[in-house]
Amino acid sequence: MLVALRRLMSSLGFKREEATDLLEPEELARWYSGLDLPQRRAISRKLAAHVRAPRAVREPSSLPALARGRLAFEQDGPHGPIPLHHLKVELWDRDLGGPDDYLGEGFTDAEGRFEIRYDPADAGAGDLPDLELRIFEPQHTFRPDGRVVESWRRIGSQRGPDDHGGLHHDFGTVRLPYWEYDPTTPLARLHVVEEGTPPTEYAPGRSLAMLKAVAPIELVKRQHLLQVRLGQPPSLTKIQADYPEPMTVRMERQEPGSSRSDAYFGERLLNGMFSSIMDRDPEQPGDANAFRLYQPWNAYEQDGLHCLPDVDVRLRLVEGRLLPVRIILGMREPGATAPGSPVTRRSFTPADGAAWEAAKRMARVSATLDTELGNHLAQCHFNVEQYAIAAHRNLRRNPVRWLLMPHLREVVLINHSANGFLVGPTGYITRASALTQRGVEARLEHLMGSYDWRGFAPAAPVCEGHRYAHAANLFWRLLGEHVDAFFAEHDAQIQAQWTEVRRFSEDLVTHSVPAFVCRYLRARVPGKPAPWFVRSERMDLDAKAAEPPPRAVSAVTRTDLPQPGELDALKQLCRYVIFFATFRHAWANNLQWEDAGEVLYACLGLRWGKGGALSTEEDLDVAPLPSEATEMLWISWMLSRTNYGFLLSNEEQDVHPRFVELLRAHAAAFAALGLDIRTVSSRINI
Repeated sequence: MLVALRRLMSSLGFKREEATDLLEPEELARWYSGLDLPQRRAISRKLAAHVRAPRAVREPSSLPALARGRLAFEQDGPHGPIPLHHLKVELWDRDLGGPDDYLGEGFTDAEGRFEIRYDPADAGAGDLPDLELRIFEPQHTFRPDGRVVESWRRIGSQRGPDDHGGLHHDFGTVRLPYWEYDPTTPLARLHVVEEGTPPTEYAPGRSLAMLKAVAPIELVKRQHLLQVRLGQPPSLTKIQADYPEPMTVRMERQEPGSSRSDAYFGERLLNGMFSSIMDRDPEQPGDANAFRLYQPWNAYEQDGLHCLPDVDVRLRLVEGRLLPVRIILGMREPGATAPGSPVTRRSFTPADGAAWEAAKRMARVSATLDTELGNHLAQCHFNVEQYAIAAHRNLRRNPVRWLLMPHLREVVLINHSANGFLVGPTGYITRASALTQRGVEARLEHLMGSYDWRGFAPAAPVCEGHRYAHAANLFWRLLGEHVDAFFAEHDAQIQAQWTEVRRFSEDLVTHSVPAFVCRYLRARVPGKPAPWFVRSERMDLDAKAAEPPPRAVSAVTRTDLPQPGELDALKQLCRYVIFFATFRHAWANNLQWEDAGEVLYACLGLRWGKGGALSTEEDLDVAPLPSEATEMLWISWMLSRTNYGFLLSNEEQDVHPRFVELLRAHAAAFAALGLDIRTVSSRINI
């Protein structure tokens, strides 16, 4: 062993005199842990032959003993146990006080069954094996030339009998709590038991990125909250000044009024974190320059303390700029909480002076909440989570795993954190906005009911200055080239493993929420010409408006062999998922500090003040409380500044290098549209 270690250290570049001194175990552990992944793999490959005696290759059928069993999910399906297919299983002999002995391995079949032949003598002379089954899921990296390197990650084990002297053992049905659905929510969410941990983990660098982003502002927030608890709350001016300067504050310092102008309001609806689908104005169907943005908040339970009216914004394209021309607010009475409460509609135009500015502020607040719940939390985080759960449960041998998994790897972790941090009875959105917990849950379910991969494509730009839409369409085109090339490269194996796609599709459809089409759209769109309605980013309302409503997510396939058009459908699904896990999330998330970094400019909720909610920014009765204000700024900074796992950096080497180079080749085109492509992450982890 000493000679082997010396040779190994010499082969790794150590001088001869250095290799003559053996490292202590603690020193060896520190040295090894400081190496990167390729170096650790190189050491493992070189050392394995010296620490494990070579074993002659034997025909498995000649081995005298057999272990068998079946793997199944912890939770049953409608027809009983759900098989865990295509996982690697290893059989080991447990040895107390010494290294365990490897006995053999196999893979579960389509029904979760496995058989492992082994030789009991491999447990060692005079030792009857203490059986243990170890279970592994596949992982991958890409080499620079695009070739895949597979590895295995241990995900569970099952103890068998001690001192097993027989030649046969049946483990029976082994239940594995693996990527289970949460039965307590209508959304497709991962089930994590109390005090439990999700079946995945963050990359190590992500924690460092979080610490780096939060450390400068953590003490600021804690000081503000302590002052509040002591009955000496800081002013909103002081709170704002204690944080880094956001874009709107800088604009006001350089040019007062610029961030509150009509032109800037329209520009942020096109290109800010608020970037939204711009429908044509249905009341002016022949006017190509008239647009509408509508947010229906009266449909949800509210707390009666904050004012959140229905917001109907009419806009007009004038000389290349989108300008608001009328804002209609459906105002409840103060204190009204029930969904569908009576409302009074009030209309405002630029001629209304201070009242117009107050209406614009209310519309900004509405857009901020709609972005956080819709564009960001629902459409990116929770939407991608449902694909992540179904993919992890089903995709193992199908190459689509290599395409999707890099973009699905951490979303369930950050979403699990959001369960109490942002939503739920004490979540920040519940406390800082007008929506109650039931209101938030209802809104999220309606939003999730409106998302489907089928037919999606980014909407066309409404003008030359619509940078978001131009960038989205460029990214979508490049993503399509990447997906097409991947499918061409792996077409035969994708089709050969189509059963995994069928099970993936079944999980998606079964666990998605019912499709949601509101009464207004039901009356105006399905089966009728509606040229004002942008369909490309919406689900097919003609298909989804049936009673009872179908599931929101469409099926890719229902058979174990691909039918005509289904390969293209799978391509579309992959393109859709990657788009929202990368580009769309980056645009909504990374601009938070620019658009939600000033409390008086945009927040999640305005309160009913002594003179109502439609007052000036100087009226602090309607502004957020100091505790909510500092939390808002802390969250906005943390979300937009915590970045790790960039597409172009490809830190884990799990994204196909072709996609990385394709995006890098178009970096200048993205930069011209205001997007640094280096800031787009490969997955949602913040």
